[in-house]
Amino acid sequence: MATSRLWAQSLHLVSHAYFERKSRFEEQSDIYSVWVLFALEAGQFRYRIGDESGMIGPGELVFCPPGCTFRREMVSTLSLHYIGFEFAEPLSVMQPVPMPTFKSQPADGKRLASDFSYLRRLDHANDPRSLQRKQAALNDIWQLACDEWEDEASLSSLAELTASDDELMNRASEWLIGRAYSPFGMRELSDLLGLSPVQLTRRFQKAFRMPPSELIRLLRIRKAAKLLLDTDLTLDLIAERCGYENGFYLSRVFSRSMGMSPSKYRVLNRV
Repeated sequence: MATSRLWAQSLHLVSHAYFERKSRFEEQSDIYSVWVLFALEAGQFRYRIGDESGMIGPGELVFCPPGCTFRREMVSTLSLHYIGFEFAEPLSVMQPVPMPTFKSQPADGKRLASDFSYLRRLDHANDPRSLQRKQAALNDIWQLACDEWEDEASLSSLAELTASDDELMNRASEWLIGRAYSPFGMRELSDLLGLSPVQLTRRFQKAFRMPPSELIRLLRIRKAAKLLLDTDLTLDLIAERCGYENGFYLSRVFSRSMGMSPSKYRVLNRV
């Protein structure tokens, strides 16, 4: 299913539970019979679903498809919503995995916090009215996730960077675009392609007229600029969402790229 059609899907709530100060997972892996959403209010844990892995923190979501092994490792005590759901549209007419990634970081933190608040207050309620409100909150969270995925697709829609005559470098570009906003080492990609880092850089430069590091910088700065204008996130939180170690380093890269500091860019361009 194309990313642009995700928003058209409706989710049907199957179950919901809220855990506060959860200090450990009962199992390090699990397989579910329905879709499951882990929505974090506090804490962190590492996850792996198939080939995708990462860290989930406050205000972030991870969706696990039915029948897939969901591996997780606690990093710090969690407050989270555990939500089981199904798509209203039968899975037989959808792609096996309708979203581009299992993780989403909605930019509208205030709206997400409001949805979390409703779900917390209705945690143990099962009357028809409460279930209807839970259903509405779930679908609003889904729309926030879709907004983020579509923003990511827009930022990464650089068709010329996956259409060279060098198929190996097309693969390299797709790999980089998919991991641009998480910390990684270029050695990981060069080893995957059977090249040395120097060979990768030279071949990528020949195919796309820029080194791999420049593609990553371009994508990260574009996302940082959008988050500066669309959210009230601190620079450290924006840096984390863009794959940088901290706000200080992001500020240096942003200033060199944009000719002004992130704070000045936010003041001058925000409506």
